[in-house]
Formats: sequence, structure tokens, C-alpha cells
Amino acid sequence: MMGLFKRGSEKKAAKNKGAESSPCAKHPEVIEILPVLVDRFDELLQDQGLERGSTTIITGGAGTGKTTFCLQSLYHGALAGDKGVYISFEEDTVKIKHHMLKNFGWDIEKLEKQGMMAVIKVDSSKTARMVEGTLAKEVGALRIELSKMKLPLKPDRIAVDSLSALSIAFENERSYRKYVRELFEMLESYNSVNLVVGETEQNPDVYSRTGVEEFLADGVVVLYNIKHKGRRKNALEILKMRSGGHVKQMVGYKITSKGWQVQVEEEWEEVLRGELPKQAKAKKIHLRKMKDK
Repeated sequence: MMGLFKRGSEKKAAKNKGAESSPCAKHPEVIEILPVLVDRFDELLQDQGLERGSTTIITGGAGTGKTTFCLQSLYHGALAGDKGVYISFEEDTVKIKHHMLKNFGWDIEKLEKQGMMAVIKVDSSKTARMVEGTLAKEVGALRIELSKMKLPLKPDRIAVDSLSALSIAFENERSYRKYVRELFEMLESYNSVNLVVGETEQNPDVYSRTGVEEFLADGVVVLYNIKHKGRRKNALEILKMRSGGHVKQMVGYKITSKGWQVQVEEEWEEVLRGELPKQAKAKKIHLRKMKDK
């Protein structure tokens, strides 16, 4: 059973030890990895982070902490020197910053003034009408040519919240599917680490609105809100990650006054029994550090 991957410092030491024979030494063009910086989430990934140019869907039901996950990554990334842009298709930007400061003490406005973060609102209805209008003029068009979205800074990290708010604005699902394809390609062009919020049922069998989102994405992280003995508990599952290996088990997490807290040692066998879809049943978390070879 797969255990936790080495922490960044351990991994760096191992890499330096064998630097002369490593693939990275021979191929300096290897894609840069940025840590997600959401508590211990990076320990669940073989690469200890996500590739630049990749797009990962963070999907789950209401109240599972999708927005918090994305903003925690952008906020701590900004503190570490990475610029981040949060694009909201739904919630007012003032409310977003107010709630993050009130709930977790994250002063996003301060980082905006320093040029390290930007929180912007995009009108989903106007976007949908523009796309549908373009397709109406170009009957049978397979692609939509989108101009690159003008951002207030050159981002290392981008979060888009959310695809569900965007999909509701479209009258035609076919138009939405085409737009999502172009949106993902546009995000890739920024060479940033991109997190895109999706919406599902609380304990889903389907992980996106139309199915095209999870197909196009480089990674899919599913968040569960499990009712057990009259209380709700949260668990995450890394369903897909094209860039490298990852922990296959369900992993518990909590939302605390400091944000996400990933419970990598949590046993979930009892919680999961009978509470999740068939494919998730009988999974047992027994995470342990991988021994250095």
C-alpha cells in the first residue's frame, strides 16, 4: 500500500546526492514543480507539488472547503514569493477577502497592495452570452478563439471559482463544453499552476457537471462531506494526477481557524463503511513514510 512521499527537504537531499545521474541533470528543461502549500497536501503527491501549466479540478459538494483550499494555496504561495490570481465567477471579491481575513486571518488585501495577489470578478452571464453569440455566427464551429484574459499581474498560480457558476450561465451545454476546453487551454498558456473549482453532490459518483471537465483536467481532487453517527467528517481523494504518482487512499481533513488541516495519519475504515459510492467502499488508510532506498 502506498505510503506518504518524502517531504521537500528529504526529497531535495536525495536529489542532490544523485544529481550527476538524475534525469533532471541531463534535461534542464524539465517542467518546474510548485508546492500546493495547503498544509500537508504536498506529501500526498510524488512530485511534492503540481507542474506549471497544469490544471487541477478541486471538486466536491457544498461546504467541503473548495474555495478555502484554493485561496490557502494562493495566499501561502504569495507569502513564499509566488504571484497569484483568484478569478471569481460568482462571489463578490470584497466578501471573499472579508471572509478569509475573518475566518483565517489571511490579509489578502495587504498582499494585493504588494502586487503579490489579485482577486477579480468575471461576469459569468456576459461570458456565456459572448461565447454563445460567437457560436451562433459561426455555425458548426468546433473551436472558439478566445483572446487571452487580461490579468492584473503575471501569475505563478491561478484559481478559478467556479465551473458550476459558469455552466449555469450557459443556455446550451454544448457551448459550455466548448468554452471549458478553451478556458483550460488559456490557463495552460500562462504557465502557472491552475486550480479550478467544481461542484458535485456530497458523495458523488460523477465528479463534474458534464464529464468533459475531468477529462480535460490534468488532475482531479474530490472532496467528501461524510455523515457518520450524526456528524459530518471530511475526506479527500486524489482521483487523477497525470504528472506523477499519488496516494490512492482516502485522506481525512479539517477546516480549522488556520485553514485546511490534512490528517494524513487518520484511519477512515469505519467512517467510509457504507457512506460512500461503491468504488470508495472498503478502502482503508494506513499511511506510513516510505523508507529511503
